[in-house]
Amino acid sequence: MKTCKSVLPWALLGVALFFPACATGPGMEILPTLPQKEAARGLVPQEYLCPGVGQEAPDPRLAKEIQAFLEQNWMFGGLPDGVASDLPLVLNGPVQAYLRSFSNSKNFQATLARSGRYLPMIRQVFQEYGLPQDLVYVALVESGFSPWARSPKEAVGMWQFIEGTARRYGLRVNEQVDERRDPEKSTRAAAHYLRDLYQQFGCWYLAAAGYNAGEKRVEGVVNRHDTRDFWTMAQKKLLPQETCNYVPQLIAAALIAKNPGRYGFPEIKYQAPRAAAKVRVPGGLNWRWFANSLEVPEKEFLEFNPELQGERLPEGTKEYWLKVPGNKKGQADHLARLSWRLEKMASLRDSN
Repeated sequence: MKTCKSVLPWALLGVALFFPACATGPGMEILPTLPQKEAARGLVPQEYLCPGVGQEAPDPRLAKEIQAFLEQNWMFGGLPDGVASDLPLVLNGPVQAYLRSFSNSKNFQATLARSGRYLPMIRQVFQEYGLPQDLVYVALVESGFSPWARSPKEAVGMWQFIEGTARRYGLRVNEQVDERRDPEKSTRAAAHYLRDLYQQFGCWYLAAAGYNAGEKRVEGVVNRHDTRDFWTMAQKKLLPQETCNYVPQLIAAALIAKNPGRYGFPEIKYQAPRAAAKVRVPGGLNWRWFANSLEVPEKEFLEFNPELQGERLPEGTKEYWLKVPGNKKGQADHLARLSWRLEKMASLRDSN
């Protein structure tokens, strides 16, 4: 690897780093572009951005100098010292285009506000899995942090799992529950999937691309074209248009979320996490009866348990953990004990 003195000026000179959008199809958005001299302003060495499997790790001094350069030039969104991203960020043409597109958007502002409800939980899970914290904004790009999101391709939940991938990562999808809508369970599945993708590709950009397009499609490009550079794949139109846009959107979303005031959102009223408690109840229980007995409106009850569908909890499980408003914990515990007694009486009756 080159020394700090020989590589860093290459970054500072801003050699052209501009990659046009991938091929567009009918009805697909054409990625906006910027003049090449502007697009060049985010260049950092490839070794820092996206080390491949088996490559030497970047020199720590070089990484520190690059970080300082990017911070001094507001390429981390004007973050305070010591708050730099742990996901490699680059400010090239496509990223700047999405910074412009997202800035001052009311929909983006609403998404940022909703993120406050889930980010503490997501950050904790991602920390457990050893993931870069900026990957939490995959949920922003995928669903706007909405457990109720559903795509035209039947991807569901905050992390937009299709059914096959959901089952592969341990999420139940049946007539009683769709755990793709369970914020914590789906977050753990997404963290597991992202970690597997990084282990496969050795690059967080390709991990994000694989999350969007599927690992087999990205793996095919890697094998056929002998590259692990996402931007090269975009330049050569090797990935779907949606995936070409996906990584710049993720980077732009992370930059704005770190410093929303700089991008037209001076005051975000972040939603607070719900104060919830868990209670253990028998499998097969009619959850509507449980909610009504607690005097919790069904709509509110489903906000705590968005995975539920149908009228009963899964009957193939001995027990199920329901989430209830924190101020209902005492009543819910009493009701759960009653449910277990009724379950025992029913079992005795059936055995006789």
